Order: sequence, then structure tokens, then C-alpha cells
Amino acid sequence: MDKDGNITSGLRLPEQTVPLGTYGGWAFRSESYGQMDTLVSMAGSYIPFAKTKEEREKAGDPRLSLAERYQSRAEYLKKIEDAANKMAAQHYVLQEDVPTIIKEAGDHWDWTMGSTFNKASR
Repeated sequence: MDKDGNITSGLRLPEQTVPLGTYGGWAFRSESYGQMDTLVSMAGSYIPFAKTKEEREKAGDPRLSLAERYQSRAEYLKKIEDAANKMAAQHYVLQEDVPTIIKEAGDHWDWTMGSTFNKASR
């Protein structure tokens, strides 16, 4: 695992190479099901990074915030594009799918960040 808790083995998709959070192959059980301290394997989870350093520090999150990782949405998408193009060059994804990967990454950024962070970078 890397410093963010993301697995480093196998093929890393662009959203894992340029993450907006920690992706896990497990999830905590809901309180309504009981045994909240038990993990559910193969269910998957996503724990987004804090938006700002202040938010991260307030939560005691050791992972860098999005603002500490990426200067803007445009910088994030450029890194996604580079990662997707690298996978296409290695024949792991089709070149024609790269624009879709970038669009979906932009949608994920927007969902994660809301509409207040770096609107000017769109």
C-alpha cells in the first residue's frame, strides 16, 4: 500500500495513480447490521481526501488534502490525461477511451470538491 492506503500492486487505473481518495476492497459494516467493527470484504469503499489542509488537520487525517496535492482542477485533469495516455500506449485501455476517462475524472472532481474550489480553473 502507498501512503494513502491505496494498493500499489497490479494495474493502477488513472484514478488510482492520481487519486482523490483512498480506495479499498473492503467496507465497514453499517450500524444497522451490527458488528460495526467488522469489515465486509469485496464490498469496496472510497474515503475521499479532505478538500483543504485546514479540513485535514481538523479531522486528524494524515493524508494530504486535495488542495495540497493539486493546484487546480486543470492540473488534476492533466495528470489524469497523462496517466490515461500512458495506459493507452501500453495497450491497457483504448486511446478512444481516454476522453471518457478524463470526463469521468472531471465529474468525480466536481462531485468531491463541490462547486466552491477553484472554479476559475475549469
